[in-house]
Amino acid sequence: MADSNPPDEEGASGRNPPSAGPMEFSTYNIPTDLTAFQTHLLCLIHRFGPVEGVTLQNALEDLYPEDINHGRLYPSLDRMVDSGLITKQTKEKDKRRKEYALTGRGEWVAEEYLLFVREMIAPPAE
Repeated sequence: MADSNPPDEEGASGRNPPSAGPMEFSTYNIPTDLTAFQTHLLCLIHRFGPVEGVTLQNALEDLYPEDINHGRLYPSLDRMVDSGLITKQTKEKDKRRKEYALTGRGEWVAEEYLLFVREMIAPPAE
């Protein structure tokens, strides 16, 4: 992982994806400790904005061929909260429901991941 720090809470890097050609992996700052499941959660929260856990569960069940149980979903969300990628807020009207949102760091990581994937699937330069 490169030594540069993520931007502050105000937003992401703002850079354009590099052109196709040789990959320079050291230019990406994607956390390597995220599982694919957590990366999918991060992308869904980025897509939906502040979202309840049940909505994430339903979206993941559309994406995955198996049911997503609470013992998989909520511990993953809690680890992402602990790592500073997302926040968890209790809903005012129903204290049992939680709402998840990206932090500035989480938004930055999602955008870095997008740039990385774009470069990985870009056709090679001729």
